[in-house]
Amino acid sequence: MSSPHCRRTPRAFTLIELLVVIAIIALLIGILLPALGKARESAKTAKCLAGTRQMGIAMFTYANDQRDWFPVQPIPDNAQFTGKIDAQWVYGGVAGLFSLRQIGDGMAVGSGGTGDVGYFGVPGHINEYADGNDEPLLLSYVSGFETLVCPSDKEDLYYGKPPNWINRLYENGVSKVPEAPGGEPDVVSYNISYMYIVGFKLNEPTIIAPAPLWGDETNGNDIRTNSFYQNNQWMDAGLPGDPGIYEGEDGHIDQSYADEDNHGKDGGNWVFIDGHSDFLQGNIHATFFDPYTDRKRRRTNAQSVNMIRAGRSNDLMTID
Repeated sequence: MSSPHCRRTPRAFTLIELLVVIAIIALLIGILLPALGKARESAKTAKCLAGTRQMGIAMFTYANDQRDWFPVQPIPDNAQFTGKIDAQWVYGGVAGLFSLRQIGDGMAVGSGGTGDVGYFGVPGHINEYADGNDEPLLLSYVSGFETLVCPSDKEDLYYGKPPNWINRLYENGVSKVPEAPGGEPDVVSYNISYMYIVGFKLNEPTIIAPAPLWGDETNGNDIRTNSFYQNNQWMDAGLPGDPGIYEGEDGHIDQSYADEDNHGKDGGNWVFIDGHSDFLQGNIHATFFDPYTDRKRRRTNAQSVNMIRAGRSNDLMTID
């Protein structure tokens, strides 16, 4: 008669062992999550760079069709404009390159305006430029509007309809969540993550190094000399390297990106007038557009557009 096999009762985990396992898992999560977050942000930055390059292709295609000029919106006949590259904000800034029916989350009312949000043509020229053209300059050069929004852009500030937004300070902006435009009415300033520097041509014999053309905006008012949080205080900013550089509203340091911008203080993606793209860091304004490049007011920075022709930057305008 055979004896039955001995059976052992399975040994259960002790409380201490369970706690150790939980602690190890928590430690691994703590190690992996930041790495995953960085990888996710790197992917967004790469996608933003790809979109910037796509917009560069559209700009260059346009320039090839327009005697080497990158897009310049027609200047309305108005005595207050200088006759140079001015008044690019009257059509809604960058939005005016892609849409003359800018409504966003506002409501279109009457024959020539919207509610408290958005923009609807230039006064006297509803849904058309001042020269009578009703086709947005870059509309036929893009296949969609998705590239107008950076994947990392979580917030944009709305400063109102032109011309009231020109001198608005950062603290006066209304917070908006950018959304990829589904059509022309959705193309409005707060649904665009980029700024554009108007006034360049394909062939610039007086510019030594390529200059930035289109790239990540800031959450400040990037119109005219307000770009990079200058808030019309650029005359107080001093020369590059001056420790007395003006500190703008909410602690923003002039001419640099801030934490709340598309890629934080790290910098921004830009496409240049020679077609190449790069991620720029630091004081972009001082590097490429300051009239002087040392404390003795000499032009010694070969990257500056003013290196050969003094005042070249005066024929440019920043819009977002």
